Amino acid sequence: MSFINFPKYFSFFLIILIVDQDILAQELMINWQRAFGGERNEIAYASVETTDGGFMVVGSTSSKNSFDVKDSRGFEGSGGIDFWIIKTNSTGNIEWSKTLGGSKDDIATSIVKTTNNEYLIVGTTQSTDGDANPSGVNGGLILIRLKLNGDIVSKRLFVGGTRTNEPSYIPVNAFSKPTLKVLDDGRIVLGATRSIGIEPFSSLDFYVAMLTPFGDTLWEKTYGGGLEDYMSDIIVCSDGGFLMVGSTFSSSRHISGAGNGFLDMFFVKADPSGKELWKKGIGGSGLDLFSSVVEIGTTKEYFLVGESSSNNGVIGLGAGEKDGVITRIDNSGNVLALKKFGGVNNDGFYHISRGKDNVFYCVGTSESTIGNVKTKGPKTDVWMMVLDEKNVSAQYHKLFGGADIDLARHVTFTSKGELFLSASSRSSDSDLYTNRGQSDFWLVYLALPPPILFGRFDAFLNETLDIELLWTTTYENNAQLITLEKSSDNKTFFKMKEENALGISNDARTYKFIDKNPFLGRNFYRILYSDKSGRSYFGPVANFNFVPLAKEPPEFEMKVYPNPATEFLYVESDVTVNDISILSLNGRKIRSSAELFVKGKIQITILEKLASGVYFIIIETNVSKYTKKIVIR
Repeated sequence: MSFINFPKYFSFFLIILIVDQDILAQELMINWQRAFGGERNEIAYASVETTDGGFMVVGSTSSKNSFDVKDSRGFEGSGGIDFWIIKTNSTGNIEWSKTLGGSKDDIATSIVKTTNNEYLIVGTTQSTDGDANPSGVNGGLILIRLKLNGDIVSKRLFVGGTRTNEPSYIPVNAFSKPTLKVLDDGRIVLGATRSIGIEPFSSLDFYVAMLTPFGDTLWEKTYGGGLEDYMSDIIVCSDGGFLMVGSTFSSSRHISGAGNGFLDMFFVKADPSGKELWKKGIGGSGLDLFSSVVEIGTTKEYFLVGESSSNNGVIGLGAGEKDGVITRIDNSGNVLALKKFGGVNNDGFYHISRGKDNVFYCVGTSESTIGNVKTKGPKTDVWMMVLDEKNVSAQYHKLFGGADIDLARHVTFTSKGELFLSASSRSSDSDLYTNRGQSDFWLVYLALPPPILFGRFDAFLNETLDIELLWTTTYENNAQLITLEKSSDNKTFFKMKEENALGISNDARTYKFIDKNPFLGRNFYRILYSDKSGRSYFGPVANFNFVPLAKEPPEFEMKVYPNPATEFLYVESDVTVNDISILSLNGRKIRSSAELFVKGKIQITILEKLASGVYFIIIETNVSKYTKKIVIR
C-alpha cells in the first residue's frame, strides 16, 4: 500500500492499488444458477425481484423460435435484436418469456417495480416498425409497462427524429445504456444519451426526463460538454437531487477535469428540479469510464464504479491492461478516494449496489487471477467484489463462470437479503451446466453458505455385510450438531446417531457409521444438522437396497455350520432342499459340489482355491428360500 503525491487541487485524492485483501466477511456462494437462451446471442442487462418472490430479467435476443426464445421478430441475418424479458419463479425456473421490438435492433437495459406493483422496462430501439412504430429513423427509446403475468399495460415511445437535426437516442453500447429509477411518490426518472444538432455542431449529452407515475413527461433536461457524453447510470439522492455518471470526450474547457485522453470519467449533480449544480471529469491517457453509482448511507457521499486502462495522471498505475475502479466523492463532487482493483489482464466493474446487510457489492467481469482467486477459464469470468466501505478496500473477491466469456451487468438484492446476479455467459462447464447457443442469460443466485458444506454421502455393504455410511464435510461454520436418521419408507425417520460438529473448520473431515440392523430391501438415510442458534437444516441423503439377508428366520429348521468354514460346510434341514448356491459379495456365483451326507444332512465341498472372505449361501427348499452370511477361511 503506497501513497502518491498530487497537486494541491487533489490534496485529498488517494490512489491505492489493491489486488487482494484478507477476507473480512463470510463469503457468499452459488445457491442455484440457470442458463436460458436460444441458438444465437442473449445478453442480460438488469433484473428485479417480483412480488411473488421470483425475478424478472431484461436484455436482448438475436435468436428466433429456438430453445427458450419462441416468438422473436429479429434475428441475425434477417433482422435485428429484440427486447427479451423472462419471468422466473423463486428457484429460477422460467414461468414466461416475451420478446418486443421491430425488425432492427431493440435492447432492454433497465427494469423497475412501480409503486402499484407493475413493472417498467426501458431500452433503445433502431426499429420503425412493430413495437417501435412510429419511431423515427434516428433511433428512440421504448418504455414498456407490464403486469406480473407479462401482460402489457402500456407502451410509450421516445421518438427519434427523421432528419439529421432532430433528436437521436443513442443505441446501447459499452459506454451508454438507458436506466430507470422510481421515486417514493411514484414518479419515474429516465436517464439516457441523446444527440441533437447537425455536425460539426451536434453533441451527445446526458438526457434526463422526469415522468409522472403514468409515464407522462413533467420535465426533461440535458447535461454535458461540447463533444460526446455518454450516460450509464442515474440515482435519486437522499437530498432529492440526482447524480448521473458515465463518460466524456469533452475537453476541460467544458468539463472541469476532463480532456485527458481517449475517454474520461464524467459525473453530474442536479437538484430536485433538474437544475445542474456541478459537473466534473477524471481521467488519464487511456479509456476511463463510470458505469454505476450508489449513495453511501445518509452521509451524502457516493461510490462510483467503472473501468480504466490509464496508467498516468490522477488515475495512477494499474495492475493490468484494464482495471476496475472505485471512486468515492462527496456531495460537491470532490474526490475523496480513487482505488483500482484487478489483475494483470482486462477487468472492470459494471454495477454497484448496497445490500440489506449494508455491504456494497460490485459486479462486472475479469480475465485475471485476482490475488488468490483463480480464473475459471482462459477468457473472462463474472467478477464480484465485496467492498469494505470504511477503507474502500476489498473484503473478498469471487469469480464465477466457465471456459468461455462470462460477465455480470447487474446485482439485485432479494427480500431475504441475498443476491441475484443478471449475467451473460458463453460457457457450459465449471459453474454452468448448459449453454443453448452462443451467449445466454445466466441467472446466478448467491447466498451465505449453510453451517456445513458436505462433500459426499455414501452407503455401501462392507466386509462384514453391514451397511456402512460414510460422509465428509468440506466446511463447517457455526455448526453444532449432526444427526443421522433412517427410514424404511422415506417418510417416517428415526434417529440413529447424533454427533457434535467441529463448529468451525475449512478442512475436510470424514464421518462414519455402521448400520448392523438393516431392513430387508430399501434403507433410506438422511443427515440433519443445526447451528449454534438451534436452527435446523436438511443435509444430503443416501439409500441402499439390502437384499442378501433374510428378513427373519425361516419357519422350518435349518442349520448351516461350521461358520467360519474351511474345507467343508454342512446344511441340515427338516424339509427337502432343491438347490444350494454360494455367492460372492459382488453377486458372482461360486462353483461348489453338494452331496447328501446322511439323511437330512448335506455336505458342501468348497474348492481349495476359494479366497478367504465373506460369502452368501442361498438354500432353496420347497417351502421358501433361505439366505445366510458365511465366512470361509
